[in-house]
This record gives sequence, structure tokens and C-alpha cells, in this order.
Amino acid sequence: MSLSILGGAEGCGSVANSRPFCAVIALLLFSALPPALHAQSPATNNAAAVDFNNRGLALYQSGKVDEAIVLYRKALALNPNFPEALSNLGLALDAKGNADEAIADFNLALKLRPADAITESNLGLALYHQKKYNDSVAAYQKALILHADLPQAYNGMGAALFAAGRADDAIAAYRKAIALQPKYVDAMNNLAAALDSKHQWDEAIRVYQQALTLAPNAQDIRANYAAALRNAGRNEEAIPAYRELVGKHPDDAHAWFDLGHLLYNAGRLDESISSLQKSLALDPKQPGAEFNLARALQDQQKFPEAITEYQKGLALKPDDSHALYNLGNAYLSQKAPANAIPQFRKALDAQPDFPEASIGLGVALMQSGDLDGAEAAFEKFITRKPDNVNARFNLANVLFTKGQYGPAADSYREAVRLRPEFARAHYNLAITLQRLKESKAAQQEFDEAHRLDPTLVAP
Repeated sequence: MSLSILGGAEGCGSVANSRPFCAVIALLLFSALPPALHAQSPATNNAAAVDFNNRGLALYQSGKVDEAIVLYRKALALNPNFPEALSNLGLALDAKGNADEAIADFNLALKLRPADAITESNLGLALYHQKKYNDSVAAYQKALILHADLPQAYNGMGAALFAAGRADDAIAAYRKAIALQPKYVDAMNNLAAALDSKHQWDEAIRVYQQALTLAPNAQDIRANYAAALRNAGRNEEAIPAYRELVGKHPDDAHAWFDLGHLLYNAGRLDESISSLQKSLALDPKQPGAEFNLARALQDQQKFPEAITEYQKGLALKPDDSHALYNLGNAYLSQKAPANAIPQFRKALDAQPDFPEASIGLGVALMQSGDLDGAEAAFEKFITRKPDNVNARFNLANVLFTKGQYGPAADSYREAVRLRPEFARAHYNLAITLQRLKESKAAQQEFDEAHRLDPTLVAP
């Protein structure tokens, strides 16, 4: 006579019978904040300095930033008090990641010409890059006092406000930028991303759609649009949006990853696996993609392939508790409890309060024949989580196997008290009561088990 055994729960820290996927973080890709460039100053009487500045400006605009810096420095060697050259040099240095020197040049330019909205705006950009968001907002506000109709300053201030945790103020700033420049695609993208962060998905999606009509090939906007559809729970629309994204940008590993996630949740495992494999082919060092690919393979009962993918992911992120737990379950499915045990132990080292891993460890110890170890594992867990049904049930299974029928019956009773509709617990309790010669009570439990699950019948 056999017991019905409940194994470890499946999923990324989930309970049995759920279908979770390892989490994916939606990235809000904010548009770059394009700086406004100065031209030469009509007040400058040094023609050579003006020429160097203008040539530097042309080089900067063509993407030759290093060469532009050389010419701006030559202009300033001839005229150290040339505010336009100082501001342009600051922009170029900021573009190279040298925000400290850029800020110094902007401040010197502002000493020479204090009422310069463009330089204040560009100072705000450099401060933003330094993550000095409140100072950045203050610089943009000064720029807008000097020039109230500067859409770039509103857009930049919106980015700084958002980064400072002031999403509502950022949204207002983006709206002003778009009101001043209705086809300002970068501001539209940033507005939609801020709306998305506030869960205002319907408007965010509309704004992304408007931006895409103006810039249909903008990868960041298309990625944000697809993510917003996903975040809004509109997965049937998100899947084709991601397909369009990877169709236009087939080298976008993150887009393939997100598409694989959505397809998994839709139960389309073959397509999910294909998408995740494409993501990994583009960027092999993605532990999350490896783990999600492994989970999809595991759901298809392709356990050897799943184990291989978990191992690849764990080589990149060895302390991922959920992946270790899922790997342990994959080994259990392969009837390899000796391999599962260390995975569950590692999962618990990484996340001590991980109920499913504790149960998985107990099940693996039980299957390996270490009944004392399994009993200790379940008892330890129950001291922390006394109302966990799975732990009570599996402890009862261990006690029954050890021939301790009285304590086993008590544990089964606790399981059915906690979950009265638990048919297997009623069935196992009935078998245990038979061993205790309590025939009438045993028959009552067999009847209840059969009522809850007609496939369970008394032997």
C-alpha cells in the first residue's frame, strides 16, 4: 500500500501548481537630453578665436568631439574670456564624460555673461550627468527665468525632476516642452516613460504611439511602447509590438528576452524558448535569460537541457536562490536527489527564509533515504512556519515511512485542518489510521478523500 507523496513546490519561489517566470525588470529608456550649442560671439574681436570656435562647433556636430575640444582650447588660448567657446568646450567635455571640468567651464562662462539661458541649460545637463539632480533642476529653472520658451530646458528639467523622485513635476515639465514644440519626440518619450512609472498606462501608450508616428525607427521609443503594453497587462498587443521591435532591431538582446518572457506567460513555450535562445546568442552573459530558458525547458520536461541552462546561469550568478531551487527540482524530476540536496542547501544559504527550498530539501533527503535528515529539515521549517501545509504533509510522510504512525497521523490531521480540501492528506491519513487499527475513522477519511478526488479509492 503506497502513500501519495507531495514533492517540492515548483517555480521561482512559488507554491505548487503556479506558473511563475523569473522576474523581468522593465527598463524605461529615457531619451537623451540634446544640448543647445553656442555659435560665435559677435562681440568677440579676435577673428582667429572665432574661427577656431566655429570649426570646433562643426566638428562637434559631426560627432568628432575630441577634435572639437582641441579647437575650442585653441580659441580659448587666443581669447580666455570667450564665453561661447567656454560653453561649447563644456558641452564637449560633458559628452566625453568629464562633467567636473565641464561644470567649471560653464560656471566661468556664466561669470563672463551671467544672463545666458543656453549655458544655464547646459549646466543643468552636466549636473544631471553628475546625479546632482536638485542642482540640475535649479540650473534649468534659472535658464527658464531667462528664456521662458526654451523646450530643451523643460525637457532636461523633467528628467532631473524624475530622477529626484518628483514624477508629477516631471510630467508637468515634459508637457510644457511639448506645448512649446509639439513634435518634440524626445520629450514625448520621456513624458510617456514618466506616465508609465505612475501606472497611467493608457495615456503613456497614446503618447508613445504619437512619438512613433514621428519617429517610426526610434528603437528606444518602440521598446518603451512594447514595455508599456506589457506593464498594462495588454499582452496580446505587447507580443506583436515586441515582434515588430525585434523585426526592426534584430540585434536587441533585451527585446528578445522580454518577448520570451511574454510568450512563456502565454503558454507558448516553443516560441519562448526560441526567443530566449536568440537573446542569449546576442548576449551570452545574461543569467536571467539562462534561468528563464531553463524554466521553459523544465516545463516541457526536458530536464537534462534545463539542468544545463541552470548551470550556465549559475556560473554567472551563483547565489540566485530561485535558480538553485529550480535546479534542485529538476534533479528531483530526474530521480537524482543526491544532486538536488546541495542545490536546495545553497538556495537556503542565499535566502534562509525560503519555504519552498526548505520543503524541497526535506523531500530530497527523504528520497535519498535520509529519513532522519528529512524529519529534521521539516521540523526545523515548521518551527518557523507552523501553518505550512506542505511541510506538515511531507513530515507526516517521513514519519509514516519510519513506522511512527501515531505522530504521522497527528501531522496529517494538521494538514487537513489547515487545508480541509486536501484530498491526498485525507487519503494518507486513512492509510495511517488503518495501520493504527482505527478502521471506522480510516473509512471516513477514505470517503472524504474520494469525495474530494474521485480517483482516490480505498484499497
